[in-house]
Amino acid sequence: MKNTGCEHEQFVLRALHTGQWTQPLRRHAAQCPDCTQALQLAEALRRQAHHADRLCTPPDPYWILQRSRRQARQLTLRRVSRLLAAMRTLAAVYAVAVAAWLLRGYAALQFREVASTLPGTSSGYALIGAALAAACALAGLWPILHQSPRP
Repeated sequence: MKNTGCEHEQFVLRALHTGQWTQPLRRHAAQCPDCTQALQLAEALRRQAHHADRLCTPPDPYWILQRSRRQARQLTLRRVSRLLAAMRTLAAVYAVAVAAWLLRGYAALQFREVASTLPGTSSGYALIGAALAAACALAGLWPILHQSPRP
């Protein structure tokens, strides 16, 4: 593909941006219609960019930092509140299980002849209760123990 512009156009534009004009390049830019048009376009784009820079005022970096910290706190608070709700639910389930286990043990003491017909021994129920307590505690701690570390 053939280049239709002036061969000095790149040098003229580079001189415009760097401010390092030579006398022959300045004369060429004044006489060449392609270089003159390129200079006018480059100047118009430079003025637009300068105008856009003045209109654009980015927010204060301190405000951005504070807002990101606030959002991080809110996210952490939501995670912790979800975890606490799950722990409350597990505690309620555990309390019901312990109450049922204690009532069964109390019933076994009150009605020995009925308890002797029920399968299992009291040590077996104690072992089941301890395993249930450990499972509930592990389930509650699981999100904390397996949380990815923050940078």
